Amino acid sequence: MTVPYPLSTRSSCGDQLYKVRCSFGTLFFDVLNGSSYIIMSINPQSQRLVIRPSDWVDHACMSADYRSQGIYLDPSLPFNITSSNTLVLMNCSTEMLSLTIDCTTTSICHAYLRDNPLAAASCGNFSLCCSLKTGGSQNEYIIKIRQNRCAAYQSFVNLDTSLPVSKWVAFTGLELAWELPQEPLCNSQVDCRNSANSMCSVDPVKAAQKRCFCQSGFRWDPIAGVCYNIKCPRPEDCKKHSKSPLITGLTFSAAAVLFGFAVLFVVHWQRKHIKSEAQLSLTKMREDILNANCSGKAAKIFTGKEITRATGNFSKENLLGVGGFGEVFKGTLDNGTVIAVKRAKLGNTKGIDQILNEVRILCQVNHRSLVILLGCCVDLELPLLIYEYISYGNLFDHLHGAYKCKWAPLTWYRRLNIAHQTAEGLAYLHTSAVPPIFHRDIKSSNILLDEKLDAKVSDFGLSRLAETDATHITTCAQGTLGYLDPEYYLNFQLTDKSDVYSFGVVLLELLTSKKAIDFNRDEEDVNLAIHIKKILKGERLMDAVDPAIKEGATKLELETMKALGYLASSCLDERRHNRPNMKEVADEIEYISSILREG
Repeated sequence: MTVPYPLSTRSSCGDQLYKVRCSFGTLFFDVLNGSSYIIMSINPQSQRLVIRPSDWVDHACMSADYRSQGIYLDPSLPFNITSSNTLVLMNCSTEMLSLTIDCTTTSICHAYLRDNPLAAASCGNFSLCCSLKTGGSQNEYIIKIRQNRCAAYQSFVNLDTSLPVSKWVAFTGLELAWELPQEPLCNSQVDCRNSANSMCSVDPVKAAQKRCFCQSGFRWDPIAGVCYNIKCPRPEDCKKHSKSPLITGLTFSAAAVLFGFAVLFVVHWQRKHIKSEAQLSLTKMREDILNANCSGKAAKIFTGKEITRATGNFSKENLLGVGGFGEVFKGTLDNGTVIAVKRAKLGNTKGIDQILNEVRILCQVNHRSLVILLGCCVDLELPLLIYEYISYGNLFDHLHGAYKCKWAPLTWYRRLNIAHQTAEGLAYLHTSAVPPIFHRDIKSSNILLDEKLDAKVSDFGLSRLAETDATHITTCAQGTLGYLDPEYYLNFQLTDKSDVYSFGVVLLELLTSKKAIDFNRDEEDVNLAIHIKKILKGERLMDAVDPAIKEGATKLELETMKALGYLASSCLDERRHNRPNMKEVADEIEYISSILREG
């Protein structure tokens, strides 16, 4: 393999910042933590080289560079990991669920574990795996392999995931890029003897050093490492100079016209296909909504004119929020009733399915701590759901967002009250609804607060009805990062205890005013549940409590804060059978509140 400029295997060639090691005819790339990787290919034109990832330890789901904790590039050198790599991470801990990488059931890592014989034999018994695309500051210089993350990995360059796993071996490797080099360093003109048409001159950027700068009429070529003639980089270019621009221009124009026609055809066909599918889905949905029963009574049907008028033709001024499902607007009916209107995005079948699911769920429940569905509208292009308007936003905004500065912080007693009301609403779904209902997306942004700061649980788009005699529902894991029950994620078994785990995270938010996921915290503390568990082990819970409720609190109030913290910890037990049910949680919060009232 040829070693191109600026890569250097010894002091007399290349640029010394771009060192690679040659040993018995094989090139190696050395990293900070003592590991070395074989260089598989080098492309000087794109400034890329590909190294071979570490092998696996025999009969173990562990990479050979596990002891050195993976790949650590020296950030002071001109190399970095490119965004062309796809990593498959195996033998992972549940802490990976707190990171923004793909550890879902649809991750490509599952196909790799299933269809690659070596991976299946070594790692098939470890259910949690992840995949990620490199790129960005987090893995610009590092591929971490360690006990509390993932113990094994494989890397692929420019992987085409549509190909069968058996063909992925052709993409094996980890691609690195190098920065284009500057002119060579020098002390005198003698040092520039290998750089024709250059002079050893003071570096204008760093006066303490000199470089072999190109003479007048020449320009530095960082790829070839030479000074070339500006007027004629290559002699043959001069002969073709007069004709080549015209030929190139005509060729490019023709290609552009053909490409434009092709793009227009594809876009037109796709739009027509999407619109046809969306229309069929909407027609079926209207029928389902009109046939839905709300506790034996038909849901109130609003006309499109009513809702369009109420929302000011869905004006931006009335837009309350946008989510994955679609949009929510504020409106005022002719009788003065203030409403919230949920509308899915056109062509978003998941959003439409979630709206239909909310109709099924909310038509079967009636509780003061659950948001009320007033009715539906089915004669516009998109079906709409109409709810009571909850005027004081959601709990997330009061603790972390827009309302934190608008109003005074929630008092400790008010936070306990919100926790108790939310717990009662969930306990009703789990034990009083027939069949039981699992919410599946409990989080602070789905707990709305009215003008009295009373809590109402909302957003039932992901909720599921359970069979009365079933212990669990087997379903793909869905929910929100930071709130998702690890056991539900691992075995796909949804139970009432999955909601209990999510509610435990909400209790921590109420106690600390910290976000469930916050990348401004240290890397190991991004996930709030993991962060507080470590603090609880060190018996330092009060250090994490929101100063707004801790400062000036009585001894009794401080004790109740501790009690709620330990209740949250029990809700967050990794083994679901150790968690309390929501009725027990609601009763415990009521007991904690009664201590304050009576004290």
